[in-house]
Amino acid sequence: MNAQLIESDDEHHWVLLDHRVTQLVIDRSSIRIQTWSLDGSADVRLAAPFLAHLASGAVRRIDPADTERLAPCLALVGLGVRSVTVTRTGTLTLAFSDGSSIAVSPDPRRQAWDVQGGGILEGMAYAGQPGVELW
Repeated sequence: MNAQLIESDDEHHWVLLDHRVTQLVIDRSSIRIQTWSLDGSADVRLAAPFLAHLASGAVRRIDPADTERLAPCLALVGLGVRSVTVTRTGTLTLAFSDGSSIAVSPDPRRQAWDVQGGGILEGMAYAGQPGVELW
């Protein structure tokens, strides 16, 4: 199996094997990160500012609506996706094979992010709604 869900009272931690970022889609107000393996896929949409922890150790605050500053996200294409972690209070963290990660906190005014899985990741369905606990 290429994915494992580890559940606790406070978070759902999906460990992924053989998943790669295959596509990065940029629009006027969000970015979508798509992953794929032979057994499943995941589509992650980020619509609120997030922290990008780069492999170099640098941390950048990135706003998807500020398309001129999305260049660090381009390096994600082709990277392995190690895990997807969702907390009960609405924080999403993606960890990548080069040691980099993305962390998105809930936004009080809008849906900050959503995740949809397919194939063996079909149960991976979350949305970072304002002020709503996820389970």
